[in-house]
Amino acid sequence: MPSFKCFGKNCTFETSAPTEAELMKKIAEHAKAAHNMDPIPPDMLARVKAAIKK
Repeated sequence: MPSFKCFGKNCTFETSAPTEAELMKKIAEHAKAAHNMDPIPPDMLARVKAAIKK
């Protein structure tokens, strides 16, 4: 199951989901609510995808 731990400063958000697509939806919702990123910028999106553990 893919999982992700946010690397934002002082951010403790961690999540997992059955598929990477579902995980990305959760990450996008978190990025919008907690970090004011809507959408996630392309350079940050690359870092997010690299941080996903499968």
